[in-house]
Amino acid sequence: MRLKSYQLTAHDLGPVIELRQLSTSGLLPSPNKVSWLNLGSVATLYRALLGGQSQWLCSKSRQIGFLRTACNQPTNDTVWTRLALRIQQGVSAASFPKKIAIQLLAAIGELYSNLYDHSEAPETGLIVFRVEQNRFEFVVADQGIGILKSLKSCAEYAVLDDHGEALRLTLTDGISRHGTGASRGYGFRPLFIGLANLNGSLRFRSGNHALVIDGQNPSLMTARIAEKVPMAGFLVSVVCELDNRIKGGR
Repeated sequence: MRLKSYQLTAHDLGPVIELRQLSTSGLLPSPNKVSWLNLGSVATLYRALLGGQSQWLCSKSRQIGFLRTACNQPTNDTVWTRLALRIQQGVSAASFPKKIAIQLLAAIGELYSNLYDHSEAPETGLIVFRVEQNRFEFVVADQGIGILKSLKSCAEYAVLDDHGEALRLTLTDGISRHGTGASRGYGFRPLFIGLANLNGSLRFRSGNHALVIDGQNPSLMTARIAEKVPMAGFLVSVVCELDNRIKGGR
C-alpha cells in the first residue's frame, strides 16, 4: 500500500517563524527544506530571511517585511522609525481605524523594546509583519533566554519551574524580572487594548509551552496553555481582523 503524500500551504506568518525558531535548534528541518510544506505567499519573505538581510520590504506589494534587531538598541533608531511608519500606513490602508492602527503599532514597539530589556540576546530578534485588506499579522521573536529564565533572575520568582506558568505571569500587569515592586512589566496591555473588539488570535511561545488567546476582547481569562516541543527564546504571533461593526469607526 502506498501512502499518499500531503502538502500544507503556509498562509499565516506565525507558524512559519515558529518552525524557523525550532529549526535553528536542530529540532526540526528548516521550513524551506520540508517536502510537506509549501511556503506559498511567505516564500519570498523567507528567501529574504535566508539571504541574511537586516531589513526587507517587498518591493511589489510593500505590505510584507521584516526587521532584524541589532546587539544594542540605537539611541536614534531611524530604522525602527521607518518600519513603524510603514506598518502604520499599511494598517490604515487596510481599513483599520487610525486609533487601532496606532495601538497595534504601540504594542509592536513595546515588544521591540522587550527584546533589549529581557531576552539577553537582542541580536537574535526578528519583527515580521504582513498587511492585507481588513487583516494584519505580525510576529516578534528572539532566541534569547526565554520567559522562565528571565523571571527566575528575580529572587521573587526563583522557585518558578514551569514555562506555562511563566507565560501566564508574563502577561499579568506589573510582573517582570524586576519584581512586582518595580512597577514594571513586559508591557502587554497595549497589545490587548489594540486588539479589543477585533477578531484576534494571539500565540505566546517560550520553552516547552504555548499560551493562546483568541476571539474578541482577548484577556488571560480566555487563555489556553498547552505543552509543546521545547523552543529557545520567546515568540509572539498575532493575527487580527476587522469585523463589519468597526470598519467605519475611523
